[in-house]
Amino acid sequence: MGTMGDGREPVRVLVVHADARTRADLVGRFAIPGETVVVGDTPADPLPHVLRLRPDVVVLDDPAFAPALDKRCRVLVLGADLPEAGEPMDLIRAVRAAAKAGLGLSAREAEVMDLIASGRSNGEIARELYLSEKTIKNHVNRIYAKLGVPNRAVAIALWRGVLAERVLD
Repeated sequence: MGTMGDGREPVRVLVVHADARTRADLVGRFAIPGETVVVGDTPADPLPHVLRLRPDVVVLDDPAFAPALDKRCRVLVLGADLPEAGEPMDLIRAVRAAAKAGLGLSAREAEVMDLIASGRSNGEIARELYLSEKTIKNHVNRIYAKLGVPNRAVAIALWRGVLAERVLD
């Protein structure tokens, strides 16, 4: 498993969807080298696959499976229209945010932190997420407080290391 140029490990994803065609489409969307690696897919109960494959994130179509997976990995439940409408990088950002939510950050804070770690400025993040720069600054301050870090550089170093540690466990 290779790392991205910025030191991040690919997110290990298990895709769960009842419809074989949609499942295959999602597997294809997550096949982006360096960002995600699909470790498996299933149309039904993901728990046996989670125990065997140890994904970072399970992408689900049915939220009924989520409670059984809660302590074992992060879960991303897709909305009914997301498989058709979602851009691959939007899905990957959501998966990466779900994978890193274990640091105590909200999904939005994890998304902001992922963009910070990719080198974007607050202004660039604000434009990309269609938020004000003041809102991004508020997110950044909450992120620093939750991570217990003094600045952007330390936050980025921590952020890049967390996923790698989890994948190598």
